[in-house]
Amino acid sequence: MERLQKTSRRLQEFVLIIMVLLPAATMLTVVLGEWGELLNLSQDIPIDTSNIRGVSLLVVIVIGLIKPIATIIAFGFLYKLLSLYRQGIVFMMDNVTAIRNIGWALMGVDIASMFQTLITGPVLTIFKITPGHIIVRIEVGFLVVGLFIVLVSYVMDIGRELKERDDLVI
Repeated sequence: MERLQKTSRRLQEFVLIIMVLLPAATMLTVVLGEWGELLNLSQDIPIDTSNIRGVSLLVVIVIGLIKPIATIIAFGFLYKLLSLYRQGIVFMMDNVTAIRNIGWALMGVDIASMFQTLITGPVLTIFKITPGHIIVRIEVGFLVVGLFIVLVSYVMDIGRELKERDDLVI
């Protein structure tokens, strides 16, 4: 148990660093004006940066933050799970919930990324930042991993129930 707690502490520190660096890197992308990178645009699409000001600047930043926010939420659930392990809480309902939330949040990262890609073209066209285009991108990497983690959470829930029954047996 002590090894799990020690490892969880280290991993929790690492996750916290990532949770701080991700928004910092995103804001650095904004400061440097790397709009194609922020919005995950193809290099073939020309960007008229002179139209990125005022409301359009705010809209571009908000669209660019969709995927990073979803990713930070997933890391937040991982941080919570590691916190439980650090406290020595392993086979409890809180762990099952945290694992399940991680799975759903990972699925949310891919969904957020697909949504971000889908709305970017029309919104940038409205603000005359790019020529008219629409991109549909299907991403399933985190979706598959998230589904698997949700499945594992159900297995953990069964293990938790078995442990509770075992604790009741005299």
